[in-house]
Amino acid sequence: TLIALLMIKKTVLVLIICGAIISLQYMRATASTNVEVKGFYLKQIETLKAAIENFRTAVDQKLSNKDLQTQFSICRISYKKLAVLTDYFNQYETRFINSPAISRIESEVADRIIPPSGFQAIEDILFNNWDDNNYKKISSLLNDILQILHRLEKEPDMEYKFKDELVWDAIRSATFQLITSGITGLDSPTANYSLAEGAATINGIQQLLNFFKPVVEEKNATAWQQLTQLINKAKAYINRRKSFNEFDRLTFITDYVNPFYKCLVQTRINSGIDIPSGTSAINYNATSPFDEDALSINFYSPPEEYWVTPERILLGKKLFSDPILSGNKTRSCASCHQPEKAFTDGLPKPFALDNKTVLTRNTPTLYNAGFQTSQFFDSRADILENQLGEVVHNIQEMSGSLHKSVADLKKDVLYKQLFDRAYPKEPINNFIIANAISSYIRSLHSLNARFDQYIRGDKKQLNAAEKKGFNLFMGKAKCATCHFIPLFNGAVPPLYTTTESEVLGVPKTKNKNPAQLDDDLGKYLFIKSDVYKHSFKTPTLRNIELTAPYMHNGVFDTLEEVMEFYNNGGGKGLHIAPENQTLPFDQLDLSKKEIREIIAFMKTLTDTTTTKNLY
Repeated sequence: TLIALLMIKKTVLVLIICGAIISLQYMRATASTNVEVKGFYLKQIETLKAAIENFRTAVDQKLSNKDLQTQFSICRISYKKLAVLTDYFNQYETRFINSPAISRIESEVADRIIPPSGFQAIEDILFNNWDDNNYKKISSLLNDILQILHRLEKEPDMEYKFKDELVWDAIRSATFQLITSGITGLDSPTANYSLAEGAATINGIQQLLNFFKPVVEEKNATAWQQLTQLINKAKAYINRRKSFNEFDRLTFITDYVNPFYKCLVQTRINSGIDIPSGTSAINYNATSPFDEDALSINFYSPPEEYWVTPERILLGKKLFSDPILSGNKTRSCASCHQPEKAFTDGLPKPFALDNKTVLTRNTPTLYNAGFQTSQFFDSRADILENQLGEVVHNIQEMSGSLHKSVADLKKDVLYKQLFDRAYPKEPINNFIIANAISSYIRSLHSLNARFDQYIRGDKKQLNAAEKKGFNLFMGKAKCATCHFIPLFNGAVPPLYTTTESEVLGVPKTKNKNPAQLDDDLGKYLFIKSDVYKHSFKTPTLRNIELTAPYMHNGVFDTLEEVMEFYNNGGGKGLHIAPENQTLPFDQLDLSKKEIREIIAFMKTLTDTTTTKNLY
């Protein structure tokens, strides 16, 4: 018995020691990865600083504009390797290094306008109306970038932030960003350096992945080989293409990046690498950015107790079509958001409750409305529940009262039963009325159009003109720099936590002799900052063929009219542009054939099946 007891103790001791060794090895491996990533990070900062110093020397020597463009390109390529990490870990600083060349505000502080900064501001100077006064401007902007980089490299204890799960997710996020914005010209709207910069992004991804080789190979050597082969193929494909306008983005995404992204996600899962903690709009287990469940509708919702359920969808659908919420019991949500018209009303602007007065703005579709952090054209509401409350209480729209509706709904036996099933722990109240209708709206998914089916692998879904249209949409036409895929709205990738608005210079009427700027000030009415005058939320293009007329004021009846407006430079082309117009070009120079192809593509985004399960 004593011998047996000693043997047991010895076995336990051995197990403890083995466990400690394994844990220590894992800690060392993790620490080693952190140190390696830190080394990569600091090296890329140093390389970028050196490139900027060379650029600044060229500026000080007042070299030619062409020579400066060459130096600028070197800096941008260097930056894109670093950006795989900085776009993820240093989002605040990145705004000063590489943001659109337009004035902006921070945290909606209306009176603190931040002028254009970073590489895109330099690009705007280098490639537009060059003169000798620009040397000083560029030198100042380069100094500002160097100060940011100095701050980044001096951050204390930075290796502790480079946790395996976060670095891996930074790689995934950079892959996502590459196809949603990197190859569209968003970062390089004038120089069109996007392909070279995309290749640099892939180089950065590949170097960071190499740090995980021991962890992945230990679990599955084949997975590592496959991952390496796929990223090499993607890099080779983009390196062979030199023309921004001719680049086949559809093939690149479908045949190269999508397979790599899928392998990346599956490799993380099989290797036991964790996902970031906390809530996210991204479904980390979705194997493609174009999966129907790539984004989480619950991220854009109230707390978990109010998430979508079948019972709430059923209740919300009934309330949506019931005029019980309006003041005079004649108007429902469906009066303006008509299902048969893709939840629009077909009018330039809807009528008020009196059916005589015309309201201010066009009725938008409700498809995919749940995937936004801003509601209304002026972005004044955050979640759907708050938007619903504003509409019901608006004197001109419904002139109702959610508080008064509670009493009416309690009297209705059927509604009482539906509320009890949908919210068994709560009595009928203002918020759950709004939440029920919002749950129904969140169920209105439109993410299985012909385009989606094609990019998921069904190559029969698009014809040649539609494919060409997609490539124009993502490239030469610059549509995707505002209408971000896969939602084709203003939800900004790769995080999809903010929803952009744009200043387009939309005319008041179709009259061009002379044209007149629409007098609706848009987001400025909500946030009193000059940068938001005439600014409106970027709407979705999904189901666009069903949602005419177009723009916030319904001024254009056809997609052809919309494309003509953009092709001529928006408000600039009509000579009515406000100073803060955000379109970064004067003309697109699209041919009539190219416009037809873009429209043909946009019609492949039609999907009104709403069959997606949300619960």
